[in-house]
Amino acid sequence: MASFSVTSIARHPPAVVFSPSTKVIDAVKMMHEKSVRHAIVSEDGQRLDGLVSAKDILNYLGGGEKFKILKELHRGDVYKALHSPIEPIVNKSPIVARTTDTLPEVMSIMAKKDIGMLPLLDEESKIWGSLSERHLFKLFESSQMFVKVFEVMSKPLITLDTKATLLDLSRVMISKDIRRIPIMSEGRLWGIVTVKDIMRFLASGYVEEAINKGLSDYILNTNVSKIATLNPKTVSPDVDLSDAVKIMNANNVGSLIVISAGNPIGILTERDLLLKLPKLRGVEFMTDVTKNRVIVGRIHF
Repeated sequence: MASFSVTSIARHPPAVVFSPSTKVIDAVKMMHEKSVRHAIVSEDGQRLDGLVSAKDILNYLGGGEKFKILKELHRGDVYKALHSPIEPIVNKSPIVARTTDTLPEVMSIMAKKDIGMLPLLDEESKIWGSLSERHLFKLFESSQMFVKVFEVMSKPLITLDTKATLLDLSRVMISKDIRRIPIMSEGRLWGIVTVKDIMRFLASGYVEEAINKGLSDYILNTNVSKIATLNPKTVSPDVDLSDAVKIMNANNVGSLIVISAGNPIGILTERDLLLKLPKLRGVEFMTDVTKNRVIVGRIHF
């Protein structure tokens, strides 16, 4: 596959860079403001000290193993946890890419390691920018792929009921290693919660007011109705992936709920396309260097 430099599609400079001493709540607000799931951590703004993701923050607040940090350092006090430095939950040895890497090399790294964002370092190992799966997804040419949605969608669909809480969401997201959970009500699709929805909620005035009133312990028990996005975008399992890509790009969403006979049966995400398409029989990737586009299609069955 012919290629072009990753610097032509990556974000430069990175959207968010903060120091290890940045408070968790301030990190949440910065990430929400820039609408990113990952942030680079650097003391001097040049040398990489680590990476933190929205899922790291959920993990810390109750979703997984990092909750031990909250219990040990802050005795379970959510207020103290949110107003303490981000440093204890930072991934200090993230996988990185170089500005000299080619597109196939970077795509291979992200596929093999199943990661959604790579810090980009220059030849002097200084922070240059970042490359996410969203950047790669935007490369896809919207020509017919001859691949159906059901061939790459994730199933079975993991859902939660409208009665679920933020703590329930966090635990499921961390244990299942997912970033989106459709919400059901009486057997019907009601909404969806993504990690970005949760970051938006944590950065909201509602949470700030709860903290100021000394009710921070109730934040994790917030009902999904205060967090979810209603009427999520959907797609049929028999639709060509090119049409699904058009829907996702037109609505600026990273996933579509797959509906069959009125029932949700799976979910299609950006990562599904990036990780699963290359493994399908007869599917080839071709790069249009002049347009910075990737043409994907099944050339034989």
